[in-house]
Amino acid sequence: MSEQVSRIIVPVDGSPTASAAARHASLLARLLEVPLQLLHVMPLNPAELCDIPANRQAEADHDRAVRREIAEEAFVKAREAIDPDLTPAPDEVVLEDSTFIRHPERAIVEHARSQPDCLLVLGARHLSEVGKFVQGSVSNEVVHRARCPVTIVHDDASMLEASGIGRVVLPVDGSRHANRACALAAALARSARVPVELVFCQPGGQAVGTGDDEESQAERVFRLAREALGEIPTGVEETLLHEERFAEAIVGRARHHLEERPMIVMGRRGLGKWRESLLGSVSHRVIDLAPCPVTVVV
Repeated sequence: MSEQVSRIIVPVDGSPTASAAARHASLLARLLEVPLQLLHVMPLNPAELCDIPANRQAEADHDRAVRREIAEEAFVKAREAIDPDLTPAPDEVVLEDSTFIRHPERAIVEHARSQPDCLLVLGARHLSEVGKFVQGSVSNEVVHRARCPVTIVHDDASMLEASGIGRVVLPVDGSRHANRACALAAALARSARVPVELVFCQPGGQAVGTGDDEESQAERVFRLAREALGEIPTGVEETLLHEERFAEAIVGRARHHLEERPMIVMGRRGLGKWRESLLGSVSHRVIDLAPCPVTVVV
C-alpha cells in the first residue's frame, strides 16, 4: 500500500469521460494497492421541477427517485469500465441533501477531506479559457480547492489509454511541492515497473552553473528529486529544457512519449485563487494542454 494514498475516489455521472476516469482510477487503485470508491453527486434540480410540497418528505419525491435511478446507471457504467479483477470491489457513495447540491465541486472536495489520505480522479473536458469562464470547470475548481492529490483524465482519452502507464513524467524545480510529488511518482513507477523522467525547465538566458566547483542549479534540482524518489528499478532519466513557457515544455515531453502512455505527476504551488488568475498556474496550464492523465500533488 502507498504511504501517501489510502483510497482512490472517482466521481461518476454516466458520461464517457467519467468511464475513462473510472478506468484509470481502477488502475491506480491496483498499482497503489488501495480500495476504490465510486462517488455520485446528486445534481441540482430547479425548484419548479421538484414535486416536494412543504408537507412532504424528500424520500417520497418522484424526482428524487428518478435521480436515484440516474445514480445507479452511473455506477453501472463505471463498474463496466473498471478492471474486473480489482479487489476489493469498489464501494459506492451518493452525495445529496434535502435542498439538493448546488456546487458539486465543493461537495466533492468536502467529501475528500473527510477521507484521510485519498486521491481524487476526475474526468474533464478540454476547455478554452473563454469556455472555462462561461461554462465553469468542476475539475479546475477541485484541483484548486482540494488538499489531496488530484488526477485529471480528459474526455478524449480512450479506454485503452486510461488503462495503463508506460512512463511517469515528473516536472521538478527543487521546491517542497515538487519533492512531495516525487513520493507518489515513485510509488506508481515501482508498482507499474516503468521509468521516471525528471524534467527541469530553465529559462533560456539563465546560466547553467556558477563555477567548476559548485553544483549547478539543474544538478541540485535533479539530485534532490532523486533523493526524494528513492530506488526506481526501471531507471530515472533527466531532461533539462531551456524554455520560457514551462507548461508547454512539460506537455511537449509527454507528447514526445505519447506511444508509451505517459502520466504526468507534478506538485502545485499554494497560490490563492486570485493570484493564480493573475499570475497563472503551471499545473493548471499543464492540465489544460496535456494529452495524458495528470496528477497534481499539493
